Amino acid sequence: MWKESPSMRTAKQYAEVTRINLRPEISYCPFCHRYLRRTCTLSERTIVTLHSVLYLVHRGYRCPDDTCPGHAVVYRSAAADALALPGFTFGLDVLIRAGTLRLEKHQTLDEIHWDLLKHLGVLGVSMSRREVLYLLETYGALLRASSEVADDQAWLKEVREQGGMLLSIDGIQPDKGNETVYLVREVLTGRMILAEPTRDSETEMLKRLLAPVQALAVPVQGIVSDAQASLVCAIASLWPEVPHQICQIHALRDASKTIFEQDRKAKLAVRQKLQPKLRQYRSDLAKRKVSATPSERAQYDVLDRYAASAQAALHLDGLAPFRYGGLEMEEALAALQCSLEHIVKKGALPVTQVSNACND
Repeated sequence: MWKESPSMRTAKQYAEVTRINLRPEISYCPFCHRYLRRTCTLSERTIVTLHSVLYLVHRGYRCPDDTCPGHAVVYRSAAADALALPGFTFGLDVLIRAGTLRLEKHQTLDEIHWDLLKHLGVLGVSMSRREVLYLLETYGALLRASSEVADDQAWLKEVREQGGMLLSIDGIQPDKGNETVYLVREVLTGRMILAEPTRDSETEMLKRLLAPVQALAVPVQGIVSDAQASLVCAIASLWPEVPHQICQIHALRDASKTIFEQDRKAKLAVRQKLQPKLRQYRSDLAKRKVSATPSERAQYDVLDRYAASAQAALHLDGLAPFRYGGLEMEEALAALQCSLEHIVKKGALPVTQVSNACND
């Protein structure tokens, strides 16, 4: 039977994609303390989460000193690895929601499928029943990971040779009220070494949850986590002498909450004011095209493309802590205005048409 080859498949297209660039959370070599230098792009891929479609560029860094014991180590971003498993388009939050609905809510495959379609449909994303089934199989494999890693002698030898483990510990909760799944990764090898669901996030529970990682009897070079108080206390109790760094992206995101929210409100206010005018303007252009001459129709087409670009600018999304949708919208609209004014100077369009477009 004829079967389509991978090279013949058409890449999926998404309505809105947010590009993010991530680098390691550490900036200095843990061995010689030199500033790490970008050495490669580890991956470029699209990731679909429950709330957005991301285009991730994951950059790898290493120590520039070839005499340093850590020169051969390529450092990764724990935040990038936390978004999705290698080779997966759907993010970890989608995976965990599917597994939670199955194991905790005892929902059927079709019920889980409809639930995920409801969430992803807002983003213009669809998924098949087969993809849901694959997510459930992967979720089960993650839960078994903690019992398998202790028997992986090749991996244990590798981390011992590199001087120990650099751990990333993160708790992911698909929705408020659901259980939290704590994920522990060894950052240097990218290995998931623990995936454990729990409803109780108190310190003693987290100490019991992380005990299998401590029992691996492999040195720990450092730990990166968020600032959850109970998790910080559990780490301090289990690894009192190990350097523990709070994930910078969490701290920066928290610090930027106020200004990010103000930017979002400003963008919403502008969109509410301009969106009806742009729709009306494009509707008027469509009516004028009906009786227009070929030359006028070409001019109207240009103005319509400008109006469509302005509409797209109104929907630019921000991403805390560094990207602000309101600022990006303002820059995009200013660039469109400058372009229209440049057209007037060149005489490519009548001044009255362009003035109306700028005013609208």
